[in-house]
Amino acid sequence: MKKNKVIIFIIALLMPILIAFVGCGAPSIDRLGHLVSELRENIFVGNSDSFSISVVSGKREDPFMMDGIPSITRDFTLATLTPKLETSRGVYKFAITVDDVLFKGEFMHHPFSNTLSADLNIRASGSPIAITIINPDGVEENMFAASVLTEQMISSSKALEIAENKLKYSLETLKENGQLMAEIFIRLMPNPLDNSGGYHWYVAFIGRENQIFAVLIDPISMQVVAVRN
Repeated sequence: MKKNKVIIFIIALLMPILIAFVGCGAPSIDRLGHLVSELRENIFVGNSDSFSISVVSGKREDPFMMDGIPSITRDFTLATLTPKLETSRGVYKFAITVDDVLFKGEFMHHPFSNTLSADLNIRASGSPIAITIINPDGVEENMFAASVLTEQMISSSKALEIAENKLKYSLETLKENGQLMAEIFIRLMPNPLDNSGGYHWYVAFIGRENQIFAVLIDPISMQVVAVRN
């Protein structure tokens, strides 16, 4: 009986250590996923005779605030249309099909640039997106936007893991009682470094006092090509 009590006492002492060990070994996305305020996990691109289109999809805070505090997110797909020719400021309508769900509406003109956009409440799976554009004269133009992701590119979850490891010492400054007090942005984005093309993962940790620790990751080589800490 006494021996059993000793064993129970030892287990009780070791339990917090075991829990902490298991927690540290869990994937980054399992431990930190609730802190992700914006995830741009896919980009689709397409072209027609008159337009090029870029479509970004994922989830994000609504309303969006960069304040270091994660909040409720919603699924989104944002289509940005760029005319190749001079266009009027008239009404351009769209019919966009994302994963067999049809959305119809009017593009919004950007107030400063020559682009139009449509924000849809859906998170695209990766299948090609069918787009019909109707200009102010009622003329239709059709195109497909295909995902830029390939099998050779790492996922957003892997990008988060790489970022957490690269920034681990900086992230300690954002912790209170062992908890990371920050929000996370994970974005697939066009290569911002030069004109060689391609895409990169951008992962940023935003603290409550506007501290920003971030990395830019090559999605194929998995190399961190830029750091902000």
